[in-house]
Amino acid sequence: MALSAAGQAQDGSGFVISIDGNAVSGDPRLSTTKAREDRVLERAKLQVTFDGLEVRPRLTALITNERTPRAGDVMQVQSQMNYPAYVTRGEIRLIDTAARGGPRVVATAPIAANGTANLQVPQGDDLIMVYRVYDAQGRYDETRPVPLRTPNPGEVTDLEAPPPELGIDGGGIRRIPVYGGAVTVSGTDVRPGAVVSTLGETVRPDPSGAFVLQRILPAGDQSVAVKVNGAGEDTYVERDISIPRSEWFYTGIVDLTYGLRTQGGVSAAGGEFDRSYSYGRIAGYTKGKTQNGWILTGSVDTGEEELSDIFRDLDKKDPYNVLLRLQRENAYPTYGDDSTYEEGAPTDGKFFLRAERDGSHIMWGNYKSSVSGGYYLRNERTLYGAQGVYRSPQTTSRGQSRVSIEAYAASPDNLPGRDSFLGTGGSVYFLQRQDISVDSETLTVEIRDRDTGRVVDTRTLTAGRDYRINYVQGTILLSEPLTGSTTSGTVVTQPGGEFDVLLVANYEYTPVAGDVDGYSYGGRAETWAGDNLRLGYTGLVEQTDVADQTAQSVDILWEVSERSYLALEYAETEGPGFGSSFSNDGGLIIQNDPTAGVTDGTGEAVSARARVDLQDIGLQTPGSVSLYYEDRDAGFSTLDYETRVDEQLWGVSLDVDASERTAFRFYFDSFNDADGRIKREGGAEISYLVSDRIKLEFGAEHLERTTPAGDPDENGTRTDAALRATFTESDDFAWYIYGQGTLDRSGGLERNNRVGAGAKYRFAKKWTLEGEISDGSLGAAGSALISYQRNETDNLYFGYRLDPDREFAGTDLIGKDRGQYVAGGRRQLSTDIDVYGENTYDMFGSHKSLTNTYGVEYRTTEQLTLLGSFEYGQVRDDLNGDFDRKGLSLGARFEDEGGLSWRARAEFRRDRGETLGTNRDSDAFLFVSSARYKIDERQQLLFSLDYADTDTDNSSIQSGEYTDAQLGYAFRPVDNDRFNMLFKYRFLKDSVGQEIDGETGRGPRQTSHVLSLDGSYDINPQWTLGGKLGGRWGKSAPDDTIALADNDAFLGVVNGRYHLTHKWDLLIEGRYLEASDAGLSEVGMLGAAYYHLGNNVKLGLGYNTGSFSDDLTDLTYDDEGVFINFIAKF
Repeated sequence: MALSAAGQAQDGSGFVISIDGNAVSGDPRLSTTKAREDRVLERAKLQVTFDGLEVRPRLTALITNERTPRAGDVMQVQSQMNYPAYVTRGEIRLIDTAARGGPRVVATAPIAANGTANLQVPQGDDLIMVYRVYDAQGRYDETRPVPLRTPNPGEVTDLEAPPPELGIDGGGIRRIPVYGGAVTVSGTDVRPGAVVSTLGETVRPDPSGAFVLQRILPAGDQSVAVKVNGAGEDTYVERDISIPRSEWFYTGIVDLTYGLRTQGGVSAAGGEFDRSYSYGRIAGYTKGKTQNGWILTGSVDTGEEELSDIFRDLDKKDPYNVLLRLQRENAYPTYGDDSTYEEGAPTDGKFFLRAERDGSHIMWGNYKSSVSGGYYLRNERTLYGAQGVYRSPQTTSRGQSRVSIEAYAASPDNLPGRDSFLGTGGSVYFLQRQDISVDSETLTVEIRDRDTGRVVDTRTLTAGRDYRINYVQGTILLSEPLTGSTTSGTVVTQPGGEFDVLLVANYEYTPVAGDVDGYSYGGRAETWAGDNLRLGYTGLVEQTDVADQTAQSVDILWEVSERSYLALEYAETEGPGFGSSFSNDGGLIIQNDPTAGVTDGTGEAVSARARVDLQDIGLQTPGSVSLYYEDRDAGFSTLDYETRVDEQLWGVSLDVDASERTAFRFYFDSFNDADGRIKREGGAEISYLVSDRIKLEFGAEHLERTTPAGDPDENGTRTDAALRATFTESDDFAWYIYGQGTLDRSGGLERNNRVGAGAKYRFAKKWTLEGEISDGSLGAAGSALISYQRNETDNLYFGYRLDPDREFAGTDLIGKDRGQYVAGGRRQLSTDIDVYGENTYDMFGSHKSLTNTYGVEYRTTEQLTLLGSFEYGQVRDDLNGDFDRKGLSLGARFEDEGGLSWRARAEFRRDRGETLGTNRDSDAFLFVSSARYKIDERQQLLFSLDYADTDTDNSSIQSGEYTDAQLGYAFRPVDNDRFNMLFKYRFLKDSVGQEIDGETGRGPRQTSHVLSLDGSYDINPQWTLGGKLGGRWGKSAPDDTIALADNDAFLGVVNGRYHLTHKWDLLIEGRYLEASDAGLSEVGMLGAAYYHLGNNVKLGLGYNTGSFSDDLTDLTYDDEGVFINFIAKF
């Protein structure tokens, strides 16, 4: 090998050129050092790799206690993160969300990155844990809140869980900019007992001697040291890695054709074409990072269009564009090269663009908006269009960006659905609609005042940890049961609880009728004037024809500390909005609540909320004062409020911890509306800790209620007093008794005398029993729940609830309400089998409902996993009608290193009966499967089948039958690739023809078989022979009003190609097309010559004697003539 003097590396320059480990130029010492490092790494089976600049920060805190920690226990927490180089400190924060006066941080503990921390769990029934890390500028990242009552709260169990090197990300708030490169250190054969020290961590390999550790490091030169010690190992090596500041990947093609027809062509509709034509396609993808930190991602695919229209309607929505590109006649299920498809630029249009830096970005494509921050207005939708998010690098002393702006503009494909479920005490809930858009859901648990509808508290659930969802069946499975009510205060105003606990599901769905075409745009802007004052504006506009609405709000937040603030907001909405639905029984019976918004009408709302911590105003006594005021006009409509009459609410409370033993609380709440309804409630409470075992509570409350359209017992005044004694016998057992009586009353309000008792008992380490029973003037009430938590994966529960104030949506109580039972659980029978089940039985007088849900996951081998679930619901109601629902889901997945992998899932659902006079009969069966078999290194097979058969009322899923089956084969030799072959068969039957692009009518229907075979053989490096056979046999119709007609065609192609490297490409091709149903049989010849202009561009001239192309879907027959083809590839 000869090297010119100019190209030689000089001694001492820091560079070396080596071949097979032998230095040929430069400093030979470098080559020796590098070779020695490689030998050490190889001997220890260690690898140090740079994974590129596409980094994904991960932040998680895992609780490592053997059981869920309780008050007084020492909680052990393990930090897990992959970007410690970007943080300076971290802390574990425990927050009591039910503390007097509002959420309060009750414990903190510092924790090092990937280190551990211990802290004692304080008292509190609703404790949550968050892990927060800070950078040098005070910005922070924080995990999503984890309730301490959740078994194994820091971990997610999922069949699709990422491999260890990817880890689990529990991040919620992200404000620290992280950019650099990912470096992975791994090993496969470390001796048992040895430990590995690298990247600032100490790792213990698994029993097989394998380990993986990944960290994100800043750009620049980095030295990665790997040390293995113990068990006779003593290995140390350093590897220098240079992480670039900029890195790019791009690919693209420009294909332009200009032609002159020798005679005018005729389209399928009979129209004539011009003699000259020009068309082309531009497609490409790029992703990279600039030196100043911008990450850019872009893609474009104009499709094949006339050149005059190629850049027109680039933003036009086309939800089928990806499928259409993959299902063209010249596309194959497999190309035999083990390639996979990943959507790195999701878009429903022709292009995608995203530019991001330091937490800010601007983009065009598919995204999920998350406009929030105000009290009244928020928007969480999956959309296609433009989005911009700006987070200023300057922050407040608490880590918030001083300026934050989010804006979006979109053309929605779907409509937002909103279902509310009163907690049943169980875990299974059925959405109103099926076929939910994937990843479009946002689930929250809301606590609402039962009488006024005021939202008292909201908690957002996390997919995988808090719930799982079946998008086809529309079924939600919570990780723990959800009770239906809760209460606060000593005096029991309503035996069943003053506050409803609701599961609220917001999601996207495609309507089967109605025009969704329109626009959705809006956003939020907020800025901090100093460290304490925030100004905000939110605007939302929906123009979908189905439910046009405009909403906007302005708000001010004065934040004195984490516990003292003043928040003011004014909001208005114009237009009808979208409405919602409500269910008392988990979704079997659903009541649709029409929107309170009025077309061309406006509703206004005002909110004021304040809280002052007494210690923030100089008092030494712990405590707080809280106030709220809300005023809403009729017609005000948002995701959380549907205001049908003018209403006004206000309230004030004072909580004081006078001493370690004594606490006071005073409160007053007022509600009135334009219909004359009034509810005013005020009271005082005192609690005294007699000893560590006994606590006494006394309360008095005055209630005023006016309901002009209600029954006499809903009007009047009443004054009650109550006494409660709580006995804490141990950390595992506490019980209480209470009694209350009515001191004075007027009007029709009944007396509220009541006695009751309750307890919570943890026994045998894993069992918990809690419940309450009471009786009095307003009727008997009770609740009980016994649960068994065997370990992180196994639990059982049985519960009962009786609420004398309970109402059932759309159903009047006839007879006696005998309450609601629920029983269920999860169990890991072995390392291979998981099962779960739940049964709910509701006896609301003559309306009786039963719901059964069962599921199993069976990992039969390391390769095969089986899944199944069964759902059954039954309603028996002599007045409103009977109803039955059956749902079955079966799934399987097989992964074999030998080359075979397949997946299959079947879903069946049957509804029978009626509700309130509405027939709800429907059947739906869906089946999806795919398989891939690598016969050997040269051959691959691929199969897929999608099948749907539905018979419905068209309210959720369109009726009809759809089948799409594909079989693909590829012969692509590795050692000798002179001969290559691709084969494809496709069967398509579509009697649905449903359109999802905003049109209300159905699209084309067809039943067809399509065969395609492509092959090529290299005679020598210059000459290649090729051929193609294609056939289509079937029937089609443009819509469901026209009968299906035969539409058969056959195509044969033979060609020869000549390639002179970097110079010429020649093509001569013979074609035969027969379309008997169109009365066409033709033979054509095509010849073309291409000249290469460099490595990326070629220019061709050709002539086609036939009027048809090699695409069986092309029915224009206008291809005869001369053409010039320009192709550029990058």
